[in-house]
Amino acid sequence: MNMMLKGVRDKIFSAYFILFILFAYAPLIVLMVFSFNDSTIMSLPFKGFTLKWYQEFFANPAALKAINNSFLLASGTAILATVGGTMAAFALVRHRFVGRRLLQWFMLLPMVLPSLIVGVALLMFFSRVGIRLSLFTVIIGHTLVALPFSTLIMVARLIGFDRSLEEAARDLGADELTTFRKVTFPLIMPGIISAAFLAFTVSFADTAIAFFLLGTEQNIPMFIYGQLRYPVKLPMLTAMSIATLSIALVLALLSWLFGKIGTR
Repeated sequence: MNMMLKGVRDKIFSAYFILFILFAYAPLIVLMVFSFNDSTIMSLPFKGFTLKWYQEFFANPAALKAINNSFLLASGTAILATVGGTMAAFALVRHRFVGRRLLQWFMLLPMVLPSLIVGVALLMFFSRVGIRLSLFTVIIGHTLVALPFSTLIMVARLIGFDRSLEEAARDLGADELTTFRKVTFPLIMPGIISAAFLAFTVSFADTAIAFFLLGTEQNIPMFIYGQLRYPVKLPMLTAMSIATLSIALVLALLSWLFGKIGTR
């Protein structure tokens, strides 16, 4: 009887999982299919297979400029968020000081706040202090949002770190800098790379913060948003969206893979 109930339960969970995947990813699959449709109208029947929308996308200077800006933003964010998150993780895991719990709470706050609120707050701040909106202001905003993710990844890596290896290095005569360079840093490197990829992905996919802080420049989401008012551009934007999604999926996969390496 128990085996029968277990079998029914497993089938219910399997069906639920399949329905969840279909619900979550069916729109993306439809978008991908229509990006190869030889028609300016996204509707059935399928007119024929074509790559011209991707060719139009790669031949569009404004689209390529938006991609370049997105990579610049994401790269700057990944560097700042990873360095800041690693330093914060060392402080939170290896040191005890007054206000540690409060600092931890404040560092994680941007992760739970809506990006819209963060974007408006930063816009008001930069306007108040007289800083011109640019790619730099967006990097600051993205770093603020990505920093909690990088910190959590590095905290998890440092909690599972075997500190006896550092003690052994010091017993053999290595100073703190040498111990960090030859022992600690190589062992936490997978976590650092995972945090960097995740921060890169957070910046690469952001729309709300860029909307308020980008100024006259454009990244990929803002370029797509601005071109949506032209129906004739929709097939090209579909191809651009699929290309962007593919990049984000690869980055997320790399982050997960390095995260798995870091836990071994």
